[in-house]
Amino acid sequence: MVVSHRARCIFVHIQKTGGASIESALRDSDPGIGAVAHDGRRHTSAREMRDLAGPEQWRGYFKFAFVRNPWDRLVSWYHMCVQVPVPNRFASFVREHARTFDDFVTSATTGPGERTTRNQLDYLTDDRGEVIVDFIGRYEALHEDFAAVQRRLGLAVALPHVNRSVHGGYLAYYSDATRDIVASRFDRDIRYFGYDF
Repeated sequence: MVVSHRARCIFVHIQKTGGASIESALRDSDPGIGAVAHDGRRHTSAREMRDLAGPEQWRGYFKFAFVRNPWDRLVSWYHMCVQVPVPNRFASFVREHARTFDDFVTSATTGPGERTTRNQLDYLTDDRGEVIVDFIGRYEALHEDFAAVQRRLGLAVALPHVNRSVHGGYLAYYSDATRDIVASRFDRDIRYFGYDF
């Protein structure tokens, strides 16, 4: 999670949506931004962040997040896990339980892998399912949407590309079966954000 008191913003970092790049840019504008982990977790929901921030800060700060096509997001996530030189607990779990991308989609879904089954919308809504952030950008329009965030916050910082994994276009990674699993698992994201395969 990232809170910038200088920019008066709260960034909800959903995995594999360009968040590491956004965090880096925000730190360039506000070196006072501290650690990103809460209870050992880097990716905290808006609902949790609202409780941590308190009502006054939550109301007064600009809250934003980015989302990504679920099919593309899982390809990127898998490749990050198998390519990272020093695997964390999650990447180690994936390496042990998912020898292939198909395994990642079908089998690496319990324990640490359970996070790969969570809809992005769950990071952005309250207990009633209402979106509680002010702006949701798209990974597919990362530079344009982050420019809109910068205009809103009065920032002028470069957006680096960090935490990049190497892989081809996501369409080639899916069988009919795995495509349909993702469609079912992320049905809420797909419908709300208008994504398709």
